[in-house]
Amino acid sequence: MLRGWTRGAWALAALAGMTPAAAASGTLTVALNADIRSTEPGVNRDTNSDMVLAQVVEGLVATRADLSVAPMLADRVEMADEGRTYIFHLRDGVRFHDGRVLRAGDVRWSWDHWMDPARNWTCRSFYDGTGRGVKVLSVDTPDDLTVRFTLDRPSAVFLAQMASTQCPLAILSPSSVGADGHWIAPIGTGPFRLGEWRRGQYVMLDRFDGYSARSDESSGLAGAKQALVEQVKFLIVPDVTTSQTALLSGGVDIIPALPAAAGQDLKRFSGVRVYEQELLSWTVLLLQSDDPVLSDVRIRRAVAHAIDRDGIAMVATNGLVKPNPSAVPRVAPQHGSVHDEWPAYDPAKARALLKEAGYAGQRIVVQTNRRFPNMFDNAVLIHAYLRDAGFNADLAVLDWASQLSNYQKGRYQLSSFSYSARFDPALTYDALIGDRASRATAQWHSTQAAALLDQANRSADEADRQSAFDALHQQMVADVPIMGLYNGVAVAATRATVTGFHNWAANLPVLWGVAKEGE
Repeated sequence: MLRGWTRGAWALAALAGMTPAAAASGTLTVALNADIRSTEPGVNRDTNSDMVLAQVVEGLVATRADLSVAPMLADRVEMADEGRTYIFHLRDGVRFHDGRVLRAGDVRWSWDHWMDPARNWTCRSFYDGTGRGVKVLSVDTPDDLTVRFTLDRPSAVFLAQMASTQCPLAILSPSSVGADGHWIAPIGTGPFRLGEWRRGQYVMLDRFDGYSARSDESSGLAGAKQALVEQVKFLIVPDVTTSQTALLSGGVDIIPALPAAAGQDLKRFSGVRVYEQELLSWTVLLLQSDDPVLSDVRIRRAVAHAIDRDGIAMVATNGLVKPNPSAVPRVAPQHGSVHDEWPAYDPAKARALLKEAGYAGQRIVVQTNRRFPNMFDNAVLIHAYLRDAGFNADLAVLDWASQLSNYQKGRYQLSSFSYSARFDPALTYDALIGDRASRATAQWHSTQAAALLDQANRSADEADRQSAFDALHQQMVADVPIMGLYNGVAVAATRATVTGFHNWAANLPVLWGVAKEGE
């Protein structure tokens, strides 16, 4: 939904060397459970990469905490021609980290950069007409502070997609790449700039003293962004217990992602603050419907009946959130009672479906990893539930990079997985629906579902979009192309000396506006 628009118009060795005194130097230390994958937004990415880069790059628009879209590098946005034309009027005087002043030509350069097939930008198909998104017919720059996007058809999610965290339309300085086009670093406009990335150890961000802040209230990724510390150090601490010990001793200031039970533990300590927030992210079990066994919808329905989603959600979130089978998050306004429907936990029904389908004990493997404790714990429970219902199920524990690669190539039968936050339900459905022959990450090849998604993408009428989302979930219940478990819960912890920290439904902690007492 739009608001405020004009219309018509980041090792133990490193930890041992850190003391509270050393931390009191204008550096905010944030524990990350794994290194970032790259510094190129929306290309080789995961949630940690998104979090770090959100402090560095900005787009024309951004998402507020209430999930509405707001101007960011744009001062204002006009929509014309019944939503086929978007005119962005840029803020004057904004500077990139290299000192270059933002002009319309930089927006056009950034657009061309991301749309170049050689870049492998994750969301290119959303804009070039090859997917279900719009086709951007032209990007014009009438003057230095005006950029006009012309679309082939109206889109209700064009601006929300621009503001996505997975592949934002980040506006960059051309110095981000070398003369031959190779990627160097993100030279953006954000309140922090990339300092040093020591792979496997830390990522350092430095405050950008030339930052041009907006005057409106800070909200989500939008509004005013004031960097109150000189540096942010994302320290790689894979072990949860080690990160908790570091927080209590002063070796780190913030742990942005903790298992729910660990957060509950930390509440016992007076020098710590714990934050809990239900999220837009969606924890799921991927089902490979092209697999010889799982291609039978009766087998997929048996999987659904075999798994106790309530039990999994209770264990995974310490009872903080309820299960959610729908791609529409529980915190989203579009989530009604229809989206709670799903085949009931019924092992006897699962066994009956297996018998009906002629299941002969073929091996089914559940892939998971240990990097994300919830994915591992979910998979252990799922494996037990499946075996109890009569499946010959095995558990494969992979490193995260291998599991992610398998997802990207469609090489799995069942996979314990999670989708990061999308700001509009249509964007989550877009990640699911498609032809695996052309997009291996697609979960659901259905012409009916694709038509309903087109309806949700095109219509600006909220009732019409709600009807499409409801019908999509009902079709998902029938087809079982994926099994939704629960929306994530963000459990973060800070030292009590940290001020200004908060979490929000996107689970993308922002570090502007955050300071440490006494500094």
